[in-house]
Amino acid sequence: MKKSLFIATVSSALLLVGCAQKEVSKKVPVPAKGLDSSIKTDTNANRDNVDRYGGNTNGYNYDTNFDSTANGVKNIYFDVDQYIITPNKLSTISSNAKMLEKDVEAGSKVKIEGNCDATGTDEYNYALGLRRAKAAKEALVSKGIKPSSIVMVSMGESAPECTTDYSSECYSKNRRVEFKVLK
Repeated sequence: MKKSLFIATVSSALLLVGCAQKEVSKKVPVPAKGLDSSIKTDTNANRDNVDRYGGNTNGYNYDTNFDSTANGVKNIYFDVDQYIITPNKLSTISSNAKMLEKDVEAGSKVKIEGNCDATGTDEYNYALGLRRAKAAKEALVSKGIKPSSIVMVSMGESAPECTTDYSSECYSKNRRVEFKVLK
């Protein structure tokens, strides 16, 4: 009888309490060497135009006929732990803006994907990819592309261009921003 009462009491207590839920950490990763620590990350910011996994394109589809190299749109490549658009990258940004302007005027959106190599943690690479995408967006906006026509995505290290080697040459191809047209 005591054993049954004990089991009933413990079972009732477990049902009432339920399973403990894992607390979501609101800590922002601390930037490593080479990143601008003056940039503050607002964990409550509206990020409607940011899609970590590339799935939410707000009703737009990829232009499957769009080949960035055939249309002259080029990727921007970065050094290790860097995300700033340096003066030597501005000519590529200007050229890309001219190429993308026609598509934007026709109602398409530009998707900017920030990519990283496999060094660093997933969280760090996500944040770095987002900074790269944001820097590219700001550069395109400065060249006349409407901010509302740009969608940013951080791919982190999940979409490498080079997967055949672990060399610095291969990794340098993965530290990039890609520009894609959404229709």
